[in-house]
Amino acid sequence: MPIATRTFRVFVSSTFEDLKEERDALQRDVFPKLRTLCEQHGARFQAIDLRWGVRDEAALDQQTVEICLREIRRCQATGVKPNFIVLLGDRYGWQPLPSRIPAAEWDALRPHLRAHGPLAETWYRLDENAVPTEYVLQPRSGEFADSAAWGAMEQTLHGALAAAARTAAITGKGLSKYEDSATHQEILAGLGATEEDRRHVFGFFRRPKGRAVFGVFQKPVAVPDPRLQVLKSLVPNSDFRT
Repeated sequence: MPIATRTFRVFVSSTFEDLKEERDALQRDVFPKLRTLCEQHGARFQAIDLRWGVRDEAALDQQTVEICLREIRRCQATGVKPNFIVLLGDRYGWQPLPSRIPAAEWDALRPHLRAHGPLAETWYRLDENAVPTEYVLQPRSGEFADSAAWGAMEQTLHGALAAAARTAAITGKGLSKYEDSATHQEILAGLGATEEDRRHVFGFFRRPKGRAVFGVFQKPVAVPDPRLQVLKSLVPNSDFRT
């Protein structure tokens, strides 16, 4: 019988905008060496970085976060560790809308959404074929295929849903999909279910960049985003880089 090859399938979680250079360096300089090292020991290495891998069609279909979370589960399903690393810089990141809301939860939100008019019910439609039934975020089309137009609408919807969820006393993991950034949701999923899982999650954080004024280096003066500090505190094994 053929011997199964171990595959290190590692999901790389990061914000979209401020870590492109670091991700480029990993793809160019680090991952090829890891692939070679694994091959020398009869294993395989696959890096999953969906900041490049999510197609425009999936984004228009409002599936970006679901695809990322599904890929994290696939990495974890191999049982080979490590399977998740985190890169964090200066941004908390994009806060997406939940792609699906259970019908029972929607009923709890509905009274608190009325203050915002019919906007939420325009974008969320009941899927009676789902078990249990749920409200599904509709694809972007027409003018909202444009990222700028959708960004304004998404921000309005996000504020309305987050406020309604808090008023409806939704807490804990249930609140995460209404308030947390995509990277935050990825980290919560990537940490796994046990302390042993968490031991094999690694974070690499970039220190805030300073600047030179008249030849003298000045330390960063911006107030750190407290949400970003929360993210960093979640990762058990971390390293800071300038």
